[in-house]
Amino acid sequence: MKNIKYIFLFFIGFLNAQETLTLEQCYQWSRENYPLIKKQELIKKSEQYTTENALKGWLPQINIVGQATYQNEVTELPIKLPNISVDPLSKDQYKVYADISQTIYDGGNIKNQKKLALAQSEIQNQQLAVDLDKLKERINQIYFGILQTDKQLAQLQLTKSDINEGIKKAEAQLKNGVIFRSNLDVLKAELVKLEQREIELKSVKQSFSQMLSYFIKKSLDENTQLQTPEKVLITETNNRSELKLFDAQKSLIETQKKLINTKNTPKLGAFFQGGYGKPGFNMLKNEFDTFYIAGVRLNIPITGFYTKKNDLHLLDNQSQDVEIQRENFLFNQNFTEIQQKNDLDKIQNLIDKDDELITLRKSIKKASLAQLENGVITTNDYLREVNAEEQAVLTKISHEIQYLLTQYNLKANLNN
Repeated sequence: MKNIKYIFLFFIGFLNAQETLTLEQCYQWSRENYPLIKKQELIKKSEQYTTENALKGWLPQINIVGQATYQNEVTELPIKLPNISVDPLSKDQYKVYADISQTIYDGGNIKNQKKLALAQSEIQNQQLAVDLDKLKERINQIYFGILQTDKQLAQLQLTKSDINEGIKKAEAQLKNGVIFRSNLDVLKAELVKLEQREIELKSVKQSFSQMLSYFIKKSLDENTQLQTPEKVLITETNNRSELKLFDAQKSLIETQKKLINTKNTPKLGAFFQGGYGKPGFNMLKNEFDTFYIAGVRLNIPITGFYTKKNDLHLLDNQSQDVEIQRENFLFNQNFTEIQQKNDLDKIQNLIDKDDELITLRKSIKKASLAQLENGVITTNDYLREVNAEEQAVLTKISHEIQYLLTQYNLKANLNN
C-alpha cells in the first residue's frame, strides 16, 4: 500500500509540474507559433532559387532562330565571264540555325550575383529577426500581468481572513451588547467589496491568460501556474537584431559595388552557330545548304563607364544612410537603457521602504485587533488598519512585478 501511495503522490506531483510555465517557454512557443516564422522557409527557398539561377550562367546559352526575308536587291557579279554562267541569288532567303555560347571568363559577375542573393537573403532574415524580437516585450507585458494578478488575489485572501477575524470579534461584542449591529455590518460590507474585487481580478487574469494562450498556442486554465522569473544580471553586450540588419545592409551595398565593377570588365566566351538555309555561307550557291561557324568572342563593355561613377556615388550615399540609421538606433536605445536602469534603482529603493512599511502596518493591525476585542476601538478603526496593511502589501507587489518587468524589458532591449 505504501508503494501505491508513493506512486500516486509522484503522479500528482508530475501533473502539477506539467502545469507550470516559465517565461522562457513562453518566449520559445510564441516565436514558434507566430505567423511571421513561416517566412523563414520562404526566404531560404528564394535564396536557393536565386543562387541556382546565378550559377546557371555557366551553362551554355542556346538560342534557336528561324528567319525568312525578302530583299529588293542581291549581290551579282559586275562582269560576265565567257563560258561561265552564275545564277544570281534569290531575293527571298531562309535560314534556321542554333546559336550556342559558352562563358569562359565573366570577370566575377556570376560569383557576385551569388553573393548578392546571399546578402539579400541575410537582410530578409535579419528583418524577420527584428520583428520576432518585438514579441518578447509583448509576452513580458502579459506574463507579468498574470503574475501581478495572482499575487493580488493571494493578498486579497489574506485580507478577507483578517476581515473575517474582525467579524468574529464584532459578533461576540454584539452578543454582549458592547457594539451596535451597524458596526458589524461595516465589516461585512467590506467583505462584500473584497468579493467584488476578487471577481474583477479573476476576470483580468482570464483575459491575460487568453492572450498568452493565443500567443503560445497552449491551453491555460485556472490551475496553470506561472513561475516567477529570477532577477537577472544584465550584461552590457548589445545583441539586437537591428545591428545585424545594418551590417547585412552594408554588406549588400559592398556586393552591389562589386557587381558594378564586374559588369564593366571584359568578358570572354566561345560560340558556335550552325543551321540550314538558303543560301548558306557560300553566297554563289543559290540553294539550301547547311552551314556552321565557331570561335571565341571578346566583349569589352564601354557604355557602362558612362554611369559607373554616379552609380558608385549612389551606393556610397546609401551606405552613409545606413550608418545614420545605426547611430540613431543606438542613440534611442541608449536613452531607453539609461531610463530603465534608473527606474530599477528607484524601484529597488521603494521595495526596501515597502518592507519597512509592511512590518509596521502588520504590527499596527495586530494591535488594533486586540483593541477591537477589548472595545477600545471601533470596527471602522480596525478596518482602516487592515486596509492600510493591504495597500502596503499591494504596493510592494506592484513594485516587485514592475522591477522584474523593467529588468526583462531591458534584457529584451539588449537581446541578451
